[in-house]
Amino acid sequence: MQVTVTTRHIEQSKAEHLRTYLLKKIKRVERYVRRERDPSEVKVILAVEKFRNIAEIFVNSGALKTTSNVEAQDMHAAIDGAIDSIIKQLKRLSEKKIRTKRRIGIRSKEKIISRSGNQPTLNIEDDAYNIRVEKAQSKPMSVEEAILQLRVSDMDFLVFLNSESGMVNVLYRKKGGGLGLVTPQ
Repeated sequence: MQVTVTTRHIEQSKAEHLRTYLLKKIKRVERYVRRERDPSEVKVILAVEKFRNIAEIFVNSGALKTTSNVEAQDMHAAIDGAIDSIIKQLKRLSEKKIRTKRRIGIRSKEKIISRSGNQPTLNIEDDAYNIRVEKAQSKPMSVEEAILQLRVSDMDFLVFLNSESGMVNVLYRKKGGGLGLVTPQ
């Protein structure tokens, strides 16, 4: 992790003391930044303007980009506040990343279940409607293959992906005998 410290309007001896203090505190940030994958960069600006002590910290590590700007009566307090703010932001961003990865993992498990042939059903209970939702896999096949598949099965309809048009079609049994085909326009 590359750390750049810039001081403005601070005496050289005090600047060195603040630099060593900052480098000790910045080690807390290293936990939340992956060093091995993403090159990370931390820029720190310490400035004194009359009675205001300002600490600005910019962290850039791959996808994680955070900034913090804290003003305090004491420079040590400003540095501590800025570091705490950066850590809080990095925690929030890394937890958000973990949550999205976990969500993607759940979706992939659902795909595996649907491909294995176990078709989960979902019952939605409402006062006016009793709806049963079934998830069906739509394999690409021709109309002739779909007719054969429907005759073999005991279902009244078959949803399939037409290999010729690339669209989703529905093949169903008519009440009077015979078959019907629903295709989108």
